[in-house]
Amino acid sequence: MAEGPSLLARWRRWIIVPALAWGGILAGLLLPFQPPFLSFGALGCVLGSAAIAAIAFTRKKRDIVSLCTPIFAVLIFIFPLDAKPGPAMELIYAATLTALVIRLEKYFPE
Repeated sequence: MAEGPSLLARWRRWIIVPALAWGGILAGLLLPFQPPFLSFGALGCVLGSAAIAAIAFTRKKRDIVSLCTPIFAVLIFIFPLDAKPGPAMELIYAATLTALVIRLEKYFPE
């Protein structure tokens, strides 16, 4: 009987999502310069959203919430409607991505 990927391989795959999101926020706090159009934290959240969508797309049972996160990231961080989102929004979004990737691993296994 064919087994799925090992626990270590699965851990390496899903850990990239919080690493991108929280790493982008950390880079934005530590680096003295920021691009004028997009902060490092927002970029990390957008890349983390793309990573969780890619992971969800490879599953047999696809999670629609995880698949739609890049759309929300673009709407929130790239084309904001009111004001430019700040560090608080980046922290909340990164925490949400972390919760979503844990949910994806728990309820939508390979």
